[in-house]
Amino acid sequence: MANSPQVKINLIGKPKQSLTQEFLKWAVNVGRIVIVVTELLALSALLYRFTVDRKIIDLHDKIKKAELFVKSQAAKEADYRSIQSRLENIKLTQAETKIKIDIMNDILKSISQGNFSSTNLTVNQNNININGIAFSIFPINNFIQVLKENPNVTSISLDEITGVSQGVQFKLNIELKQNKKS
Repeated sequence: MANSPQVKINLIGKPKQSLTQEFLKWAVNVGRIVIVVTELLALSALLYRFTVDRKIIDLHDKIKKAELFVKSQAAKEADYRSIQSRLENIKLTQAETKIKIDIMNDILKSISQGNFSSTNLTVNQNNININGIAFSIFPINNFIQVLKENPNVTSISLDEITGVSQGVQFKLNIELKQNKKS
């Protein structure tokens, strides 16, 4: 056993290393830790980016669905506004018709009482023209007074009055209040 290599075992502690060797070991270990931490941060940033991208895609999908819903409701909105407009027109037409019917009732009342005869009546948008014959001027005057009390009449003009064999021939123009259309 004289040729066998000698093995020394140090049971007391580690063999002393130089300061440079210890610093290099420490730097290598710290470098490994820094690399691992950096890779973990990069991996977590990549995963976060995927989740954010997924949320953005989901939000874009929701926006497109909402946009389609709004576009589909646009036709219904147009129909609704059209119906509202038509209902408003009907309401105005009914009001105008009621005004004309009230005045027509006054005219018919005067005719039925025998105040007028041979009456020609023309009804326009905001005018009513009456051509007729009365037995005297007093029924025409009374009829004009009734019309003056009507709040829907804006002006009354007695255009022509002439005496004829049957009484007094007259032309009366009644202008009605104009309804405001929106």
